[in-house]
Amino acid sequence: MPTRTLTLLVAALTAAWTAPAFALNPDEVIVVANSASAESVELANFYVAQRGIPKGNLFLVKTTAGYEISRAAYESQIRQPLLEFLSAGDRRGKTKAVCLVWGVPVRVAGGGVLGAFRGASGKAHNRLAMNYKFLGSVGLSFPAPRTEGLAPLGKLFDENFPPPTTPLLEIPKLLPEMEKLLESKVRQLAEIRGESDRRIAERQLVALVMDSFGLKGLSLFAARHKLPDIPADLPARLADAEKKLKNFTLKDPSAESVRDFLTLVDDFGGGAAVHAQAQREYARLEKFPDDASVDSELAMLWWGQYQLLGWLSNPLHWQVVAKIHGKKAPPVLMTCRIDGPTRDDAKRIVTDSLAAEKQGLRGRLYIDAGGMVPAYDKNLRALASDIEANSKIPVVLDEKSALFAPDSCPDAALYVGWYSLQKYIPAFRWVPGAVGWHIASFDAMHLRDPDSTEWCTKMIQNGVAATVGAVNEPYLASFPKPQEFFPLLMTGKYTLAECYWRTVPMVSWRLTLIGDPLYNPFRAAPQYDAGKLPAGLAP
Repeated sequence: MPTRTLTLLVAALTAAWTAPAFALNPDEVIVVANSASAESVELANFYVAQRGIPKGNLFLVKTTAGYEISRAAYESQIRQPLLEFLSAGDRRGKTKAVCLVWGVPVRVAGGGVLGAFRGASGKAHNRLAMNYKFLGSVGLSFPAPRTEGLAPLGKLFDENFPPPTTPLLEIPKLLPEMEKLLESKVRQLAEIRGESDRRIAERQLVALVMDSFGLKGLSLFAARHKLPDIPADLPARLADAEKKLKNFTLKDPSAESVRDFLTLVDDFGGGAAVHAQAQREYARLEKFPDDASVDSELAMLWWGQYQLLGWLSNPLHWQVVAKIHGKKAPPVLMTCRIDGPTRDDAKRIVTDSLAAEKQGLRGRLYIDAGGMVPAYDKNLRALASDIEANSKIPVVLDEKSALFAPDSCPDAALYVGWYSLQKYIPAFRWVPGAVGWHIASFDAMHLRDPDSTEWCTKMIQNGVAATVGAVNEPYLASFPKPQEFFPLLMTGKYTLAECYWRTVPMVSWRLTLIGDPLYNPFRAAPQYDAGKLPAGLAP
């Protein structure tokens, strides 16, 4: 995977942005709804009115109302329209956060870069199999060529062979068989009596070699056999193709750059080289997929071209900002979503958040340690010790391997714990406005399914107002550190979005923050002294 250091990213930006001051106001929030869903628009209007967000800050996209969206549709239906909207007037400088509401897709499907390599590999294999089939007819049928010059097979002859219906020979068997058949066909050329037919057969053979093995393969083939249709400029064409290929880099691959790259590979080495290169690149990059949550991807709105494979370090993370002295940071939007299994679940998040703010969130902090990685349990124990020492909120710490039992956690205001994969344990009686998440993979993969047993779905259905979930395997290190997020939130100085984006390590990745970005549950009754936080965590 190409290295993506923050220094290089900052240098690559055309304009430097000052690291944002964290004091999120309603007029700094853009609300995005889906015009294809009347319920999405209704919810957005409700939220805008309840929070006093300017009506001009509501933006409608027209896209699928489903859970997932393709990369191409995300770019054309969500990212580009929002980019144009924010670029108009002075919205760019004033916008700090983007809130997506129920009805806007949750996940950007992968397959852009990896799919381009995987698709190219399959097409090249099929193409080589058809060339092998066509090779068998050389010297037996003589279709008239459409052009006099050296050209790829498809442009040289009208005859098109349908894709093989039987299973294709595997490449390690197919290529040697093709090379043996080529040598056999060269010997057969001398036996063709008619000059016209012989020349057609020779051109077929040359075209097949170039299509299958490129200019490089044709050059090697020509060195072994004297054929009249080998062009005199072949060495120059080969040198030019080799130069272009060497000068092309895939530092920041996209589906478009992959196609450009493989076109150069094709010119140089034909279908065989395309198949081999595509296979190698896919194997190299498959550990760094290009799917993401829509909101995490949308946080990168101002970045233009950037690496889609894997994740980026979040430039708004408090330690990353500190490393660059807080002077300059790439422009990153604080994004989140008001969402859930149904529109009514999402609407309840808004009403509960507003109600909890008025009196201050009250209840207990539940911490479920004893998870899969003992080293990470230290973070959870550190959170428990910190809150017990510096706050009056009651803390319940469970260090046993078993999770909290059903109906064992009354007055749950805050929660973090693990690990029950995609199987919610109904242990909690959530107070209105509760905030928390379950550390697990895939627990927002079916966010819109009311029958899902995943934690995000069930926590929202059962009363949580803010949570974090994964739309695919996120890896443990991607979650905010609980001992940073919860104390910061409990100071009452920062909104939900600010606390999350100060502490989430990765962006352009698979986590989604669900909740009202302006929600500040401890504004009315702070429960933690900001002076007790690590230096730099509170800006």
